[in-house]
Amino acid sequence: MRRVLLPVAVALTVLVAAATATGPDARGWSEGQAAANAAKVLAPLPDDARVPLPSSLDKVLKKKRTLLVYFSPTCPHCIAVAPELIALNNTLKKHKAQVVGVATGQSTQEQIDTFVSELGVDFKIVHDTSGEIAQAMQARSTPSALLVEPKAKDAEDVRIIDAFYPYVRGHDALVEMRLNPGNPFAAFRPGEYQGNATCSACHTQEMDSWMVSFHAVAWKTLAQRNEHENGECNTCHVTGAGQPSGWDGDLHSPLVDVGCEACHGPGGPHDGSATEPQSTCEGCHDADHSIAFSYEKGLPLIDHFQANALTEQEWMTRRRALWDGELPKDLLAFPEGKVVGPEACESCHSEEVSHWRTTAHASAMNSLAPKPVDASVLTEAGPTLSTAESAGAIDHTGDVACVTCHASPSEMGSMKPTSVEGFRTADHVGCESCHGSAEAHVAAGGGTDNIQGLGESCPVCVLEAMCTSCHTPKWDKEWDLDTRLKAVSHGGKAR
Repeated sequence: MRRVLLPVAVALTVLVAAATATGPDARGWSEGQAAANAAKVLAPLPDDARVPLPSSLDKVLKKKRTLLVYFSPTCPHCIAVAPELIALNNTLKKHKAQVVGVATGQSTQEQIDTFVSELGVDFKIVHDTSGEIAQAMQARSTPSALLVEPKAKDAEDVRIIDAFYPYVRGHDALVEMRLNPGNPFAAFRPGEYQGNATCSACHTQEMDSWMVSFHAVAWKTLAQRNEHENGECNTCHVTGAGQPSGWDGDLHSPLVDVGCEACHGPGGPHDGSATEPQSTCEGCHDADHSIAFSYEKGLPLIDHFQANALTEQEWMTRRRALWDGELPKDLLAFPEGKVVGPEACESCHSEEVSHWRTTAHASAMNSLAPKPVDASVLTEAGPTLSTAESAGAIDHTGDVACVTCHASPSEMGSMKPTSVEGFRTADHVGCESCHGSAEAHVAAGGGTDNIQGLGESCPVCVLEAMCTSCHTPKWDKEWDLDTRLKAVSHGGKAR
């Protein structure tokens, strides 16, 4: 399993349809099952799921259903989840339930008092000085939580309703669902964002797929440029910005990144109000922040079941490449069209093309050609691949994986050439590698709506995404956008 998320069980009084696709559909998605874990989430735990809590807790439980939260007052994860637990404790009153904190035996009373006073904690806290509660709960990390029934008279054990190991922000809705078997989805109140931790309990396949999509690193792309506090940028890199209960500026909120509810609305359809995703997509992927975006173009790239076709190793490899910025950015595909080459651009853009010829882009293929090598650097047994590679003796001009970033394709579009013959290698990285096909632009004698302009009004995020399609950390560790933009700035004006 890629993640361990203990089920939130609710008596199976509500039926949830788990739609199963029969194969790739019109959206270009893989085969999968929507809400594949829903039946498990809605089913109760076995009756023998019990825990032998010490009798010292009897008075604390007060014949109420209780969420026992094992925590450390100095644990940053416990501190982060405390406000949610405070709110949950108040919400649970209508369910005749409560939150009780169990502080670790290593905690000092001073630390507990500080935790209570600084965070405004109003739920009961028990100091587990002997460690017997932790031992009974089998808690190995903080915060961990057990949701338990009231202890029956003369019983040694209490029945476990559910377990959250660990307890994370967003599990409050799952606790509430568990306590209301007659109407579990009442926990999804209109307009209230829950976060991916809630969605992923049922939507396991969708969550595995989301984690290898660019939406899952939307916040990171801002943070690595220190733009995550820029209000002009971050609203499209989080979930529910500016909306009640949506992202509120907390840099550590579970609503950072473009989560499920960014497209499906708060609570998805479970709050009784479905949201049309297309309007949300086009609200952020507009003409100023995307390359020739269309809903139809973007939809296959958020395949909710793409992880189903990946092995565990493939999933990890893709996730790592995504995080490291090395995954191909398919959304940057230009509209279909033939590439005409720098010579066709030069009649109107002579100064720009002249400047281009002085840049590394104009000789990019040359760096793939083999270089003369002193035989003394090779081994007596003959050049090994690693030795020859480091000495520059290997010819990469016929390697399509390398040529992809060292030459312009013969045609633009979503389908990339699969052989070197599909590239204009003599042009190296020409004008159209950054501006898209100039076929229509040249045929019309110019224009602004038939070519991708990248002038001063083009947001830096578009330029960076385009450049880092090739200038990845693996191949260009010292790459810096601002420095490189100065090097390739054209400086000329179209005639």
